[in-house]
Amino acid sequence: MRLFVAVLVALVGVGLAAVGLSFVLVGLLEQRSAGDMYEVAFQQVGDECRGGHELHLDIENGAPLDCVPSYVIGGSPRVDLPGFTDAQNDEVAALGGQLGSGGLTDAEQRLIQDRVDKIAATVPAADRPRPDSATVWLADAGVWGARRAWLGGGMVVVGIVSTVAAMRMAH
Repeated sequence: MRLFVAVLVALVGVGLAAVGLSFVLVGLLEQRSAGDMYEVAFQQVGDECRGGHELHLDIENGAPLDCVPSYVIGGSPRVDLPGFTDAQNDEVAALGGQLGSGGLTDAEQRLIQDRVDKIAATVPAADRPRPDSATVWLADAGVWGARRAWLGGGMVVVGIVSTVAAMRMAH
């Protein structure tokens, strides 16, 4: 009977560690994806839009670039960062236009990014975007990104400790 319980505990421990490892990987990927959302991409017209950036600005004039063809959505590109109010989006757009009148230098790009970072820090947690992969019930409970990775790490530790304890119990 003791051996049966030890094997059962070891199987549960290995399963818990395996699920925990997947949580760590998914959580890290989600957190990386969320980190790009408020990072401004500065590029030239015609450059490929890459990453999870929500805002792409033209390095020549500071105007917002549209990464989706206009025939798909319609209208012209505008600053529309998740969780920002219309006034905050307008402020970022005006700053880009003002600083970009003669092309954006590295210092001007940092000024725009700093302003976006300051506004993003005021966005309430409930209004912050979640990555697309965070659509399961755990994400709805607020467990995604770094929290999911930490939870997964805890599961791995508990799984390994329980498996080692089960092996000692079997002897």
